[in-house]
Amino acid sequence: MVDLDPLSSSYNVDKGSADLRGRTYPQSVFLRVDKNSIPANDAEYNIAGHWKFFDATIGVRDDSPTGGMLTFELFLDGNPLPAHELSIGESRELHIKVAGALRLKLKVTFTAGEYYDNYSYGVWGNARLTN
Repeated sequence: MVDLDPLSSSYNVDKGSADLRGRTYPQSVFLRVDKNSIPANDAEYNIAGHWKFFDATIGVRDDSPTGGMLTFELFLDGNPLPAHELSIGESRELHIKVAGALRLKLKVTFTAGEYYDNYSYGVWGNARLTN
């Protein structure tokens, strides 16, 4: 997944190593959001129906400010899957069937928090597509 470049993104997509709950995920996608200027960020990928599963560990990057809450959403061909709302120190494993889908969209939204200028990062840890 880290090797794929997004077709589009609303702000910026970072790739590389990220820490969630003290664990390092070396091949991650992370999307920067904040309460004021970037309340949501997304990245859409062309997966061309070639893959069966999308796996990732989602969460708020460890160096983000405390008190924030982010919502993680995943869309297949524009159709939303159930969203997950997480704060720092929480994570969730995803194993999503993507067979036949042409587009995969990852979205992070700043849901709650008191920080206006401090950025938080929604991480898709070790994001990968498999057959």
